[in-house]
Amino acid sequence: MPIDPARALLVCHHNNPGARELAERLKSLLGSGVPVRSADDDGLSPPAGAPSVIITVGGDGAILRAARLAAPLGVPLLGVNMGRLGFLTEVEAMDAERLVPRYLTEDGFARVERRPMVRAVLDGASRQSPLSFDALNEVVVGRGSAGSVSRVSVAVDGVPLTTYAADAVIVATATGSTAYSMSAGGPILHPESPGLILTPVAPHGDLSAPLLLPPGSVVEMHAKSQAATSVAADGFLDFPLHPGNVVRAQTSDLHADFLRAGPPASFYETLVYRLRRGSDQTLSVARMIAEAEARSRG
Repeated sequence: MPIDPARALLVCHHNNPGARELAERLKSLLGSGVPVRSADDDGLSPPAGAPSVIITVGGDGAILRAARLAAPLGVPLLGVNMGRLGFLTEVEAMDAERLVPRYLTEDGFARVERRPMVRAVLDGASRQSPLSFDALNEVVVGRGSAGSVSRVSVAVDGVPLTTYAADAVIVATATGSTAYSMSAGGPILHPESPGLILTPVAPHGDLSAPLLLPPGSVVEMHAKSQAATSVAADGFLDFPLHPGNVVRAQTSDLHADFLRAGPPASFYETLVYRLRRGSDQTLSVARMIAEAEARSRG
């Protein structure tokens, strides 16, 4: 599955000079004619001519932004980790110049991992037209200020479920199961799993357990609070909700394709390393420590 390195788009973390420097070195190494872009560029609009691949240098935030560009274009993503946990990244910064070219040009080295996305539609009385947006991790409806509790009425496939009194209600993809949803007690899914996870955050009431919803489910959310409420996607898209607004979330027809070197089951190894070793160690360092521990046990 060779990919043209000359059309690779490098996207770097906007506030990390080291990420910009590494992105420029990778651009030169690959012979790419596409200028390096910052992850905070407005909308990350596509360059002239579709890129062959989008390579992010930073953390998960850079990938979440780049996914909104990659998914409609149908081009794969490759993440270089200069962040902390980096659940979505594939290559550590120390290995990038050695490994990134192999992902693009070496037959049989990498596979494509296809991850579902979630689509939300914001509609209702105060809007002239519906607003639709896609997210890789999650869509969140919740309070817009500290000290208040959101009341969010939820229906699934047209059937009323409950009205949550909570900090927020999350509708997450399998990819998002290791993000905000996990911190709120949601289950962890393999990233290629279909369906959605409905997770309340700090709920006060009868239904506190997260729900795993089958593919095709439509989650409808109405804000019932008098306090300010908003809908957010992937932590950087944020829209206020007004009385009469409704948010409908379901699996998107778009997906994010990731380049991966290991088999699908390698997700579990990566997951354990990220969680067990904590945010201050890269996967490479964690793996070396684990291997040393194994040798010491004989």
